[in-house]
Amino acid sequence: MDAVENTGGGETPDKQGRGQLAHQDMDKKKNKRTKKTSRRGAIYVSPDGGHTVYEQNQDGSRGRLVEEDSHARMLNELQQDSDMFGFEAYALRRKYPTLQKAYDQYKTVWHMINGGEE
Repeated sequence: MDAVENTGGGETPDKQGRGQLAHQDMDKKKNKRTKKTSRRGAIYVSPDGGHTVYEQNQDGSRGRLVEEDSHARMLNELQQDSDMFGFEAYALRRKYPTLQKAYDQYKTVWHMINGGEE
């Protein structure tokens, strides 16, 4: 009976020990997984098919500009210049004669280069 008690007593701590080891191994695996996901590199996004490239922030918003080609720079400049030809620009040219004179010169040079007539 003593042998049975020793065997029974030996099995219980051994099973508990294995359970604890298995639990520790699982914790290590979880830690390795989280470490791998937290070490990911930057994510780069391009809203216009590769003309501009941004680094994405961790919250999913657009981050800093990484790369911009000549096509993207041209589009950006066109967007900035578009306000020079709207209703507000017309009103400003009427208010400031110097601005109207510069605009007329621009139109003259434009038509000379393109071969069009006013």
